[in-house]
Amino acid sequence: MNNEKVLKGNSFMKKILKTCVIIMILINCTSFISLGVTYKNPKVIKVTSITNWKPFSYLDSKGNPKGILIDFWKAWGKVNNIKVEFVKATSWAKSLELIKNGEADIHLGLFYNDNRSKYMDFGSPFLDLMTVIYIQEDIDAFNINDIKDLGIGVTEENYARYYLEENYPDIKLLIYKDVKDVMNDVKNGKVKAVCIDYYNNFRNISFYYTELKDFKLLQTIYTQPLRVAVKKGEKELLNFINNGIKKMSVSEIEGAKSKWEYINIYLTKDKVQKYILIAFIVIILFLLMNILFLKNRIALGVKRLAESEESYKKLVTLCPDGIFVHQKGKVVFANDAAIKILGEKNDTNIINKNFLEFIQGDSKKTIQNVIYMLEKFKITTPTFEEKIVKSNGEIIDIEMTMNVIHYKEKTAILTIIRDISQRKEREEEKQKILREKLKYEQLKTEFFANISHEIRTPLNILLGTIQLINKVSENDDIYTQYQYYNKYSHIMTQNCYRLLKLINNLIDITKIDAGFFRMNFKKYNIVQVVEDITMSVVEYVKSKNINIIFDTDIEEKVILCDADKIERVILNLLSNSIKFTKSGGSIFVNIYDKNDVICISVRDTGIGIPKEEQKTIFERFRQVHPLLNREREGSGIGLSLVKSIVESHGGNIYLNSEYGKGSEFIIEIPSNLNPEDKSVLVGEISSNEDKIEKINIEFSDIYS
Repeated sequence: MNNEKVLKGNSFMKKILKTCVIIMILINCTSFISLGVTYKNPKVIKVTSITNWKPFSYLDSKGNPKGILIDFWKAWGKVNNIKVEFVKATSWAKSLELIKNGEADIHLGLFYNDNRSKYMDFGSPFLDLMTVIYIQEDIDAFNINDIKDLGIGVTEENYARYYLEENYPDIKLLIYKDVKDVMNDVKNGKVKAVCIDYYNNFRNISFYYTELKDFKLLQTIYTQPLRVAVKKGEKELLNFINNGIKKMSVSEIEGAKSKWEYINIYLTKDKVQKYILIAFIVIILFLLMNILFLKNRIALGVKRLAESEESYKKLVTLCPDGIFVHQKGKVVFANDAAIKILGEKNDTNIINKNFLEFIQGDSKKTIQNVIYMLEKFKITTPTFEEKIVKSNGEIIDIEMTMNVIHYKEKTAILTIIRDISQRKEREEEKQKILREKLKYEQLKTEFFANISHEIRTPLNILLGTIQLINKVSENDDIYTQYQYYNKYSHIMTQNCYRLLKLINNLIDITKIDAGFFRMNFKKYNIVQVVEDITMSVVEYVKSKNINIIFDTDIEEKVILCDADKIERVILNLLSNSIKFTKSGGSIFVNIYDKNDVICISVRDTGIGIPKEEQKTIFERFRQVHPLLNREREGSGIGLSLVKSIVESHGGNIYLNSEYGKGSEFIIEIPSNLNPEDKSVLVGEISSNEDKIEKINIEFSDIYS
């Protein structure tokens, strides 16, 4: 009886197996018939192969095609009982030409774009590739923007080149003919960053490019699917290829990629059945014998999962970069760093607010478009710079990247921001320091050129005059020699004074820098000091056909000052007014008593000073007119020295000027004398001879 039951059972199993075999035969026949209807089954298919696209398609040491795509098409041919021949192409352009010219039937794998679709038909995607940036391990960089000046090696035909030029115009690219040239310069140390195609499960990139053994992955710039491509109009061939790919099982497709990936395990149908049976027996035994142990393990797993989730929350919360999660525009999560960047104490004023409210007005439309593209295509944005508005209205610079995630079982946008305002400030400060350094170098160069001119000019005049006198003394009588001497002696004297003025000024600014410039303060009637030195130059000024007028609203004001230095200041200002006031113009010297200060004004109707030069007029070695085209002489030291003398008196000097209408220098000196202080000596006004000597020195660079 039992034997009969066994026989009946075996008979039943045989019927089931026969039925399965018949069904599989019918399925295969149906597939075969469908292929036959759409395209006549060819015996040979010609597929392009790129000779230098590691690890997708390249030549081995024997010149045979090799790579993941080569193995894929070999597997396709085996499944479809088609002989696959590979047509070699040394470049992408050549591979496309092979398709256009009909020398190859199929392109082994292409990214779709509008230009290629004009002359090619594309099939379904069969492999997702990433285009990534690798950099040397010792380079400290967060994203592609941190290496914009480093130079990224990329081949001229690579789509990534055009993508980078369009989306990262500030990034420096090093463009090469092919990958071999890129790797040669990597080996020679000339290239420290490269852009290459990459597959997520590939082995370490140095397995295929040994030159990149000391490189690390920096950033994925985009991910695109590879598609089958045929010549435009070959729809039947394209359908045949697509149907052939559909016939390939997962294990056959993955098997073609397995040796290029990290270790994967693929199971045959028999192995699957065997392992299922074994697993089923083991599970039954395990459940029966260890149910209590399983409960404990589950409890432990739940605990660890909770701990993992808590650790993840802490990681996100404590992350130094700001993290936002927003759904349908509203913020549903913000970590501590995001709250701090926005200037808030907690997330009360952030949660449920529209994320675009934190974006600067001009960029809201752009960010809105980015979010739309993210939700539609499920892509990740590259890191880009933007501006956000803090709670107090302050606008700061940030780096931002966005991605689509699932948050509480709903689609959301993850936005990560980093405050780069301090980095921007440092960059601006560096630029400012560089500009100041260049400005200083230019100023130093102009100073030495100016000093050289100021010394050579009087020396040349002196030398020329002496040579002329010597020449006359050799050939002419005593009377003629006397006439020449009288004519040129004042030129020699003037230029000696000019050299003396330059030397005195250089000595004084050296003393100022060293802290040894001393004031000899005594009691002086400042009105008399200024009036006397002004009136002593009246005849000289009139000889230039310039009017000079002195006026004061107080007849006497005794203050503590160094009269010698004050006279020097007035003469310097008068010298400048004479130089830059045309014949028929006027100079006005006025004194005003403002109780706490004495105000001395020297105003002229000269050419004035341009507005852009007024801020630097008191800086050392500054001159309004450049050395090679200025109309008047001068070292550029005078006004700097004037300012130092006035400030040594505790005072200030100001400039009012309108270009083309004249200038006014205003000096304010404190009237800080205590009448009861008997310890301060009364100063004596300098003699006429001293004044003449000072005038000769200060006016020595006035030649016309």
